Amino acid sequence: MKLRGRISSILPIAMVAFAVALNTVSAGAAEDTILRFNGRDGERTQSGLISDGKGNLYGTTPEGGNNGCQDGCGVVFELSPAANGAWTETVIYAFKGGTTDTSVPTTDLIFDAQGNLFGGSNGAPAIYELTPGAGNTWSEKVVYSFTQYYQPGNHLAFDSKGNLYGTLFEGGDGGVFQLIPQSSGSWTGGVIYAFTGTNGDGNRPFGGVGLDGEGDVYGTTQEGGSSNEGTVYKLTPKGSGFTESIIYNFTGYPAGTGSYPIAPLMIDASGNLYGATPSGSTQGTAMVFKLSESAGKWTETVLYIFGSSPDGAYPNGVVFDAKGNLYGTANGGGSGCNYPGCGIVYKLTPSGSGPWRETILHNFESWIDGSGPGASVYVDGSTGVLYSTTIVGGGRYGYGTVFQIVP
Repeated sequence: MKLRGRISSILPIAMVAFAVALNTVSAGAAEDTILRFNGRDGERTQSGLISDGKGNLYGTTPEGGNNGCQDGCGVVFELSPAANGAWTETVIYAFKGGTTDTSVPTTDLIFDAQGNLFGGSNGAPAIYELTPGAGNTWSEKVVYSFTQYYQPGNHLAFDSKGNLYGTLFEGGDGGVFQLIPQSSGSWTGGVIYAFTGTNGDGNRPFGGVGLDGEGDVYGTTQEGGSSNEGTVYKLTPKGSGFTESIIYNFTGYPAGTGSYPIAPLMIDASGNLYGATPSGSTQGTAMVFKLSESAGKWTETVLYIFGSSPDGAYPNGVVFDAKGNLYGTANGGGSGCNYPGCGIVYKLTPSGSGPWRETILHNFESWIDGSGPGASVYVDGSTGVLYSTTIVGGGRYGYGTVFQIVP
């Protein structure tokens, strides 16, 4: 299984000797594998899916496709539903690598207001744009290349002015960037904050960024902070720049505040932040948390602590449905495979003032339906159906899958 981030700092599941929490139940949700990658159409995706609002899904794979790279340079794909429940995949762009293009797309995709797709890549670290044309054709161009920093974090965000934000988690201690579109079609900008990893600052901002309605930029760092177990930071617009503040320091086990966050943050309409950490709960395991601000102080609430098998491990980010439930995936754990497990899809439901109640919607079984979901889920707002990807498994080639779950 291919895991992301600082796995050496995560406590092995087998070392955690306690029973599954009483607020965990299993449910037989209907899971369907709608695509098994074969290499020519991509492989080993770790990014999530987005929708164009017409029922079509879009995603990337860092490998497969064009043979100009050792394992293929990666692709951007589209999945379109048919009336009979089948899905049709179209590779809308295969990266070429080399000196004329980038390769290894790794961030989640994002649409701008005009329907263009943007993403980040690690092969030749850059931000690229895909523009739709006639007959479902797409044209690609690299809009910005990084030199001093590299490897964009996995979540990008647009502000109301059309500026694009993201993180770079390698090169020094990492940084946050802003790209500004120009009337000529070019983009300017660059790093607006460089982490130092010293004096309580963070480093390695793997999870990317989220924006609130006031233009504040939020994210996590995998390391750094007062205990060197990660932080939540805020960048506030000030004049022509931004000021940074660390709004929360993770201190890990046994304090139980979480540690080494790598998942993207989610921001609700009230400005609360939600996320997950792969370790650092009061039991040393993974957890889902909420951060709320009052009078300038941020307070953490632990919403759920993952237990031992068959519960999940190494969770990705979380998302809400229209009823206020949280959904997510875990890269490992579950009952579908032997240790360390092939991962799960789970639902968290509010339970009064106590911990949220977990329902395991699906346990992955590797060869059959994939293994190691590397991103959270996309929730269709009209149907409630969940969609996401697995990194490996899923049949003859084992190159990963796209799946749907009807809760």
